[in-house]
Amino acid sequence: MADPARVAAIAPPRRATARAAGSADARLGERLRTLRRQRRLSQSDLAQVLGVTYQQVQKYETGKTRLPARMLPALADLLEVDSRLLLNGLQEEGPPTAPTVPSAAEARDWNELAAAFAALRQPRTRRLLLAIIRAMAAEARLEPEG
Repeated sequence: MADPARVAAIAPPRRATARAAGSADARLGERLRTLRRQRRLSQSDLAQVLGVTYQQVQKYETGKTRLPARMLPALADLLEVDSRLLLNGLQEEGPPTAPTVPSAAEARDWNELAAAFAALRQPRTRRLLLAIIRAMAAEARLEPEG
């Protein structure tokens, strides 16, 4: 369970409104659920921070309702991740900024990688690891398919 003082300190003053959701919203919701569970937070913890009911958090996690962008900073703070992590690769149009996750197994790998990276506390270590990953990705792009 999250520290109630921490949850109350970052809760926004306004409530969310429901909007139509799409496939990117479902992917964001899945990512939100995974991160929430990894941090052992309840839907009620997130609801308190976001100023909504736990039922609304369920709708965000299932992609039935679009998560308002104004809630992302509070979520990222509570989940202890960069807000870009929440959105990376969710675009519905145009080339994605990161590979989309086509399978549940790859989604688990991606979430495990993101959680491990988030657990690194030394900025130098994060930068070095990111440089290695970028080099590997660049090399993979140069390799012929087959």
